[in-house]
Amino acid sequence: MSGHLSPEVVERAHELVALYPHPRSALIPVCHLAQEQDGWLRPEAIAEIAQIVGLQPAEVIGTASFYEMLRTEPVGTYVISVCTNIACMLRGAYELLDHAQEALGTRPGSTTTDGMFSLEDVECIADCGRAPCLAVNHRFFGNVTDETFDVLVDDLRAGRLSGDVPPHGTLLRVRREGRLRVDEDVISAGRRAAAPSTAPRAGARRSAPEAVAGGGRPVAGTEALRILTSRLDYDDSHTLERYLESGGYEGLRKALSMAPEEVAAAVEAISLLGRGGAGFPAGRKWSMLRKASTTYLVVNGDESEPATFKDHLLLERDPHQLVEGAVICAYAIGAARVFVYVRGEFALGLERVQKAVNEAYAYGALGRDIFGSGFSLDVVVHPGAGAYICGEETALLESLEGKRGFPRIKPPYFPASIGVYGEPTVVNNVETLSNLPWVLVHGSEAYTSLGEGRSTGTRLFALSGHVRRPGVYEVEMVKTTFRDLIYAPALGGGIPGDRELKAFIPGGASAPWFGPEQLDLPLGQDEVAAQGSMLGSGSVVVMDSSTCAVRAAWRITRFFWRESCGQCTPCREGSGWLEKVLRRIEDGRGREGDLDLLMDVCDNLAPGVSWPPQQTTICVLGSSIPSSIASGIRMFRDEFEVHIKDGRCPFG
Repeated sequence: MSGHLSPEVVERAHELVALYPHPRSALIPVCHLAQEQDGWLRPEAIAEIAQIVGLQPAEVIGTASFYEMLRTEPVGTYVISVCTNIACMLRGAYELLDHAQEALGTRPGSTTTDGMFSLEDVECIADCGRAPCLAVNHRFFGNVTDETFDVLVDDLRAGRLSGDVPPHGTLLRVRREGRLRVDEDVISAGRRAAAPSTAPRAGARRSAPEAVAGGGRPVAGTEALRILTSRLDYDDSHTLERYLESGGYEGLRKALSMAPEEVAAAVEAISLLGRGGAGFPAGRKWSMLRKASTTYLVVNGDESEPATFKDHLLLERDPHQLVEGAVICAYAIGAARVFVYVRGEFALGLERVQKAVNEAYAYGALGRDIFGSGFSLDVVVHPGAGAYICGEETALLESLEGKRGFPRIKPPYFPASIGVYGEPTVVNNVETLSNLPWVLVHGSEAYTSLGEGRSTGTRLFALSGHVRRPGVYEVEMVKTTFRDLIYAPALGGGIPGDRELKAFIPGGASAPWFGPEQLDLPLGQDEVAAQGSMLGSGSVVVMDSSTCAVRAAWRITRFFWRESCGQCTPCREGSGWLEKVLRRIEDGRGREGDLDLLMDVCDNLAPGVSWPPQQTTICVLGSSIPSSIASGIRMFRDEFEVHIKDGRCPFG
């Protein structure tokens, strides 16, 4: 080796490689380490990385160039990333970006002459409850005004934030402690021994926490439990001490006293719909696993859907709940290794999840012979590197294997059959797994007593845009309506200035829009689907009467254009065409026939432009692009026509 990387970086790189069955899987974490040393991936560093993970330098560059966070050109000491996606745009993000350019004397994509600051115009960073927001080296700052931006820049220049904002966006400040991994022979033995145990339980047994009203207070006459957010009133909710005081790891103890099949049956009985976007029942997904000697669990914490920020909250504020849920799932499906894939921009979340994993090992909730049960498990925390497409489960698996995040063709590559490293794999969302500790402690009946039909339990909704109280709210499914969520004083609190509601997006940027006539629709998967949209990622974006429908549709389309992986022609080319046409309409350069052209391109991406969409691409990103465009034209065609006729945006 050339010796460019420091001895500490090389040592840690080899530690990371040892965590994975295949060295290439460590490529992205090792790139993060190297980048933290220099601020970018120097050619000398790339050559050393290639040797460490067993690749050619061209393969390292080919993979790294796919990810936004991995840089092959120098940047400033502090990279200021201003989010301008839909939720932040609605609350003044572009005005903030204009001020940032003026204050720093540089444009997005450039660095100040002193090398101190680089400025970026970025997609959603999942802090939408505090929009407009920005990140500095992946540390978040919310509710930013021109004045607070100037103070932030002054503090960074003076070094007053050096402890909170490390240079070069350091992601791996918390080091993996204890065992690097469970030995393979112990893993196999643990899998065979995953049966009811009469061994004494380690640690004192604690009673389950008392149930309190979900989302903070009763809504619409119901008293929904705070299943997922019960500890978030405490500043130390992320610590092991707080978790144990509130009954933490009691669900795991209960699970280990049952047969794995009993745990799986209990989850299947509650109709726990996946909370990542597709809404596929978790128990059914587990039951589809191909029988094999090796099985993996992968936790999808790559939350990147615009205006979705609930998993971000759980990762930072209650990581032990996720760890416990992951162990319960692994026990039920017979997995002996878990990979927790955390969105790379979530620097604090990565630190806290890794710390929780370290603490769980020390406490006996991970590693060999968990709580004397005979079951053994290893958990690896894996950072992503900035690619929305990696939220798609097969693209995530490609990324976990150290490759570009290209979605796989299904069939045959259903993860339950051919997942990570070709082995059967369950991919579950952070919120989905975080429900499991409560379910095991309180029982299936208690969970199914909440909600109705297939939409049981509570759910976290990330509310943003034009509401008085944006944030994450836990509410009972079906028993709560969109009107409750947006207008209830204890929840969204209504629209600022008492302006009229124009439209809202019910389930993330991929979802077709709703209007005021859908406000009384219950928050249930089937109920929303019957009206032609979806609950999706649990993101609800509110747009009031001051919103330009053309601008909103353009900003969402711009996101999909930037985040298309480029693998499929309709998505790669169609997204760019749509963005260009929308942009010229918004800029007052629209042409007669543009609306028909937009709908024609949408029809090529998703034939029929209906919901659920027909696919022409490997994954659903391409077929999701028409949603906002078709919604905008169908609901507000007159606005689009005024833009074209008058040659300007009527909203200024």
